[in-house]
Amino acid sequence: MSVGILAAPRRRTDTGAAAILGATVIALYVPVLRELFALWLQATYYSYGFLVPVFSGYLVWDALTNDMRRNGDVAVSPLDTGGLVIMAAGLAVLGLGVAAGSLTLRALSLPVVLMGAAVTTLGPVVARPLAFAIGFLVFMAPLPDGVVPAVSPPLQRFAAAVAEHALRALGISVVRDDLFLMLPSVTLHVTEACNGLRFLLAMLVVGVAFAGTTQRRPMRRVVIVAAAVGIAIVANLARVTGTGVMAELWGAGTAVGLPHIVWGKIVYVAALVPFVALVVIMRRRA
Repeated sequence: MSVGILAAPRRRTDTGAAAILGATVIALYVPVLRELFALWLQATYYSYGFLVPVFSGYLVWDALTNDMRRNGDVAVSPLDTGGLVIMAAGLAVLGLGVAAGSLTLRALSLPVVLMGAAVTTLGPVVARPLAFAIGFLVFMAPLPDGVVPAVSPPLQRFAAAVAEHALRALGISVVRDDLFLMLPSVTLHVTEACNGLRFLLAMLVVGVAFAGTTQRRPMRRVVIVAAAVGIAIVANLARVTGTGVMAELWGAGTAVGLPHIVWGKIVYVAALVPFVALVVIMRRRA
């Protein structure tokens, strides 16, 4: 005797209800999106933000297109009330963000509301494959106020301490005084720009994007994200140490301005090579 497995019921979206719901969500989040765009333009920590909704939108479009190609539509059915509960939770977070004056909370509420809207209009079966794409929008949100000023000094001191030992290992005499590296011919200040947080945040976003789209197993995803974070940290330490080497060999001018910027870009591009290689290898073994 064979036992059949019944597929979960599918349905076609009620386009009228979806349009009304979509328009409502857009109206609610226009002020939030306006603030986010301004932040992405002004704060270099979050300049990657413009790419997040583009990538997420592509994933949603691809998932829905593939679903339509495989399964087509069935008759329209009532809106899913479970999705309305999710939307209510997201709107509660939005209200809390407004009350607290927190752009972070307001931005984080958006993927919750969108996921609720997807469940409401598409049903849980169709909405489930959209969870990663919609959840990825959390990277639109900035860090909470006060986080960057709090974590930057420790990161700067860590970079300065590692650079001190690395320079000494390379045969360059160096004395460290907190954030200052005193070399024979120049004294370098490890400023906020050397904390590595910009590249770390960008690599975290890249790592999650690759992990979610190339791997199915949770542990493999964790490995990719951890590798992205680790590579970002090592790259910044190499950038700070290399700056010290260049300043000692070719003068203080190489530690500022265009040479310093070019060196940083070279290090960060080079750091992507082992990361991409890891993703390719793990993708082939998936």
